[in-house]
Amino acid sequence: MPKSTNFLQTDISQIATYQSGIAQASAHRIINRIVSDYLLKHGLTAMQWFALGTIYDAGNEGIRLSDLTRKLSTTLPYVTNMVALLESKGMIRKISHSGDSRIKLVSVAPKYKRTVESIERELRDHMRTALYETDGISRDELQAYIAVLYKIVRQSSL
Repeated sequence: MPKSTNFLQTDISQIATYQSGIAQASAHRIINRIVSDYLLKHGLTAMQWFALGTIYDAGNEGIRLSDLTRKLSTTLPYVTNMVALLESKGMIRKISHSGDSRIKLVSVAPKYKRTVESIERELRDHMRTALYETDGISRDELQAYIAVLYKIVRQSSL
């Protein structure tokens, strides 16, 4: 096993699984802290932001709670409680499905859509300043990192 910690110059086959695991966990914590600290000023947790963004992406038609649960890879009771909280804050609203009134959909409240867009822009700028520019991460490196994350998620869902 390698004893070097200079991973930028080490061939990937020489990095132990526990070393890459530590790096992955550390990167996750750092990114999550940066995101969470920013979202606090908007009264949101990271998971609430992920839900809000996913609901925003669904558009005016909204998204079923079961679909939101699947996209967030969590449980229906958790999503139900989170949706109730976001609804109580006036960020989202429940709407009836046009074909089946038993199905409830959630969409971003019209008055909150611009706020979601603003949070997204500001959070991108905050992350760019706090992480990418500071650490010298290029757009190409970030694109490759995100592409790998999507591949891992897609592969695990097969």
